[in-house]
Amino acid sequence: MLSILSHHLWLTSFLPRRLISSFIKLLSLVVLLYITGGQALGQAVVRVDSLPVQGIVLNQGWRWQAGDDPNWAKVDVDDRHWPAIDPTRNITELAQIQQTSIGWLRLHLRVDSALTSQVISMLVDQQVASQIYLNGRLIGQFGRVSANPDLVEAYNPSGADQALWQATHFQLGAEPHQVLAVRFARQQGVPYFKFWTQPIPFLLIKLHQADQRNQYRMDSFGNFDATFLDYFKGGLFLILSLLHLLFYKWYPAQKVNAWFGLYCLLAAWAYLNQPLIYQYVHSVPLRMYGAVGQLVLFFGVHLAFLGAVYIIFDKRIGVLFYTALLVFSVYVVLFTLQVNMPDGLSIFLALVLTDVQSTRLLLLAARKRGPEYWILTMGAIGFIVFLIAYLAVPLLPVNPYTRHILLHVFYNLSTLSSPVGVTLFLAKQFSQTNHSLAEKLLEVEALSAQTLAQEQEKQHLLTTQNETLEQQVSIRTAQLSQSLNELKETQAQLIQKEKLASLGELTAGIAHEIQNPLNFVTNFSEVSTELIEEFKEGPFQQLPVADKEYAGEILGDLEQNLQKITLHGGRASRIVKSMLEHSRSTPGERQATDLNALADEYLRLAYQGQRAKDKAFQCQIVTNFDSTLGKVDVVPTEIGRVLLNLLTNAFYAVNEQRKVAPADYTPTVWVSTLQLSEPGGQRAVEIRIADNGTGMAESVKAKIFQPFFTTKPTGEGTGLGLSLSYDIVTQGHQGSLEVNSKEGRGTEFVIQLPQPEKGDDLQTKSL
Repeated sequence: MLSILSHHLWLTSFLPRRLISSFIKLLSLVVLLYITGGQALGQAVVRVDSLPVQGIVLNQGWRWQAGDDPNWAKVDVDDRHWPAIDPTRNITELAQIQQTSIGWLRLHLRVDSALTSQVISMLVDQQVASQIYLNGRLIGQFGRVSANPDLVEAYNPSGADQALWQATHFQLGAEPHQVLAVRFARQQGVPYFKFWTQPIPFLLIKLHQADQRNQYRMDSFGNFDATFLDYFKGGLFLILSLLHLLFYKWYPAQKVNAWFGLYCLLAAWAYLNQPLIYQYVHSVPLRMYGAVGQLVLFFGVHLAFLGAVYIIFDKRIGVLFYTALLVFSVYVVLFTLQVNMPDGLSIFLALVLTDVQSTRLLLLAARKRGPEYWILTMGAIGFIVFLIAYLAVPLLPVNPYTRHILLHVFYNLSTLSSPVGVTLFLAKQFSQTNHSLAEKLLEVEALSAQTLAQEQEKQHLLTTQNETLEQQVSIRTAQLSQSLNELKETQAQLIQKEKLASLGELTAGIAHEIQNPLNFVTNFSEVSTELIEEFKEGPFQQLPVADKEYAGEILGDLEQNLQKITLHGGRASRIVKSMLEHSRSTPGERQATDLNALADEYLRLAYQGQRAKDKAFQCQIVTNFDSTLGKVDVVPTEIGRVLLNLLTNAFYAVNEQRKVAPADYTPTVWVSTLQLSEPGGQRAVEIRIADNGTGMAESVKAKIFQPFFTTKPTGEGTGLGLSLSYDIVTQGHQGSLEVNSKEGRGTEFVIQLPQPEKGDDLQTKSL
């Protein structure tokens, strides 16, 4: 290096100053490439040649460092001396992480050329808060990362359906060498509970191609997503719990219904708690506390079922039950204190202390208690058979997806066999009790008949009085039923109204938020265009001829890009304005309106609007307004929007037809109004808008009232006009909007608006 510098000093006396400056820059670039290249060669690099359907888990090549330096996100940081780590391990196994409040992870990737610059999906499962950088650029943040431990909020974005809608998408760099850096912070005071075999990784990152779908319903750990089965079982046990608790309320002497109702209630809670916690709750502390709650529910379910079995066989709750209660309580305390215990110990304890005893009693039920107990025995046999099948599934030579399906099928059948058997047994007992009561009732009726024969006169009076009371009860019941139905309908309407109002507010808010950035994009593109014009008139003219041609090409490309930005920005702005118009709320009050004048006003407005777009546009307009129509009760602003949409489409259609039609073609638009008298004396008003434009095919006609459907070229329509018009006519005015069209012949829209008689109140919904 010293010899190079000496040689450089010797050359300075002979070479021009500009050439010397260029030589210095080139020399600096060579030295920089030498230094950075040497660092990259000494670092561990993970090769990514392809992304399979199941994705890849980044569990190798990571290095970490405690502390916080924003420069560690950059590519050229020398991390060769950082300690290696596998962040996919459980956080309980990484003592160095539990002793660190904030730190960084780095991973060097060598990406195949087929993947560079592609959009990649990233699934994350973590117990900390993190910021993820690719080549120094932030691509994702989960939770709140702060150097102040009191401000850290740990966040786990994973869920059972994360691969479908919670993935983070980012674009890989163009270079083969990529650096993934993670700034993480651990929330203080968070206990880390490992519930059953559910992993709690410190940081698990899984990469997928962005266009791949979770066709087998697998979660980020590769497990089959069976949350729908948990929801089904939760709903089933909830219904059973309500049924048995009602049985207990009606017949308190049968205490087994109370125990079994408690068992079903806890089971429903347990089956619903786990998918809700791990699918919709992303706060790490709440997930950990949810694991404790799930464990308590798990033990409670087994204890309640054992208690119900004891009550069925008239056995006292003795030593075994209280021993199981004590062992379960100690286990929960040790689990809460984060004492390391073997996986599956809780299941083993529940199986040994409760399930063995309850299954033994149910198996011996038919032999010791009689044939009426065969249902209980069959349920216990089903539990054993399906449990054996569940344990044998891993030995079958089938693919993982089929194995997961079979495991869930046999597991759920085994867990449902005994409870279903007990439910059927209790239902049969309840039926026998009712049958016995019915027989007793027949005996009582026979004795009553003898007594009534002696007191026939009194019985006649009593019967008459009973009939009167029954009629009154029937009338009152009918009134109550009618009132209940009316209340339900009113409640449904209120709920729907609230949903629509909330949706409208949300749409309007989103549209307002999008509109401001779009305005900035459009304004700055226009300003940039003006700056280019000024540059062309000024400094551009002073450039050398050799540079002027190249600069002119660049300026031309810039102008084209700015024109496209302005074009698409305007299109997006029109879409946002249409969304605002679609979600706008109006008072929705009807007014007596001259429909002929309203139609004529919007006819002229639509025509002038088309003329503003195309100065050469000419069209023949034919109107036929019913002079006897009078004023009509409508919401004028909303009907005006409908007329404007339909007339604008008509003028657009005839203008398009003019471009391809023969020279003798005359663009024509017809508008007419008519007073109708429908059967039954109901009055209605009809508005027809027709044109001899391009018309529509049957396939297009079936979709025109769908939101965002349009046949116009990109940038000329949003597809919301006809959808909005249809809602205003059908929902807002309880009318109808029909379309008749033939391709190449023209289109006709027919609006019919019912008019209430005097004294009637036709409700108008504001859209």
